[in-house]
Amino acid sequence: MRTSCNPAYSEIPKRHASYATWPIEDLPPVDDLVRAGFFYTGTKSIVTCFYCNGSLQNWGPNDNPMIEHARWFPHCAYARQLCGDELYRKIQESKRAQQERARANESKDRAGPNDVPNTNAPSLPRTTNRRQLLIPDESTLSKLVAARLDLPISQRLLDQNFKLSIIRQCWTDQLRIKRDDFESECDLYIACLVLRKQTEHIDVMKENIVIPSVKMKQIREQKARMREQTFIVSKSSRFSENSVNVTCRSPLQ
Repeated sequence: MRTSCNPAYSEIPKRHASYATWPIEDLPPVDDLVRAGFFYTGTKSIVTCFYCNGSLQNWGPNDNPMIEHARWFPHCAYARQLCGDELYRKIQESKRAQQERARANESKDRAGPNDVPNTNAPSLPRTTNRRQLLIPDESTLSKLVAARLDLPISQRLLDQNFKLSIIRQCWTDQLRIKRDDFESECDLYIACLVLRKQTEHIDVMKENIVIPSVKMKQIREQKARMREQTFIVSKSSRFSENSVNVTCRSPLQ
């Protein structure tokens, strides 16, 4: 990797400190932004990458800084390394697919009445005119998620060794928060890949977490066992000494 454009923010604590005045309402968590390589410029919601110097703003609360970093600045070596080759490739495929759909929509808007529209069926269910799905309660949400787990795209993810719980959670979050389906199979794949990475990261952290009350209990139990062992050894030693003394005091035959 080449030299960073903003070496003063190369270290995570320095980037984290820059968010002292970050407006927290309806914005991504600071930890996610810092990990994605961004430091806060101090203006509105504008953040800048310490490495490639790319800046982003107008964040939504559900935006993933790591994905947006790689999507908008594909040549940033830090973002690419952070994502890993597989996730990075999928992000770029998703971006190209979105650009192609945008161009197709522009062509359709310019098309005359005699032009024949493209009737290829999409791989995901779509809502009419981008209207949001009506999800009045959790029961409805569960039914909608269950229906989408039966789709071929969900089954293909299972074939790629994604856990059913990961796929279900991605559909649940998408429908609950955005009340709409994923725009493409690639977007669903990215969501599952990110959630799996986050889950694996959390599992590793759990192994290193020390709970004070549990740790103190373990220490007390260990000390109790040591005292018990010391007592047994001491008692055994006294018994041996007494046996020797008794033998010495026995009359000569």
